Amino acid sequence: MEHLFNSVAQPYRLTKVANKGAMTAQWVPYGPRFACRLDLTFVRPGKDAVPPAEAGKAPDRVGVLFYTVPNALRASDRIRITEGPALGASFEVRAIPDVAQAYAAGHHMEVQVIEVAQQVATS
Repeated sequence: MEHLFNSVAQPYRLTKVANKGAMTAQWVPYGPRFACRLDLTFVRPGKDAVPPAEAGKAPDRVGVLFYTVPNALRASDRIRITEGPALGASFEVRAIPDVAQAYAAGHHMEVQVIEVAQQVATS
């Protein structure tokens, strides 16, 4: 399945950080970057919740993230696309990642993601 991966993502987790003596929450990169496929046109029937339409607001970009690395992604983590078609976009993991089963073992991981505000990168 790796031949279908066209993006590279960096996972982020909300972590408490000491900032001049005060504790603050900050999105911190964790783990290595990993290859993945981000499909923003696919919704898994019966698994993924489609967000309701809201008046006066552009629809959120919702899709499914496919990956094979046994990465410890958790619900509410964020990923930032560092290479690929959605370069620079940030997405929030909406649920616990599912294992797509093959005959004998897990084949790959799938999880619904929704786009969030862009993260500001320091230079």
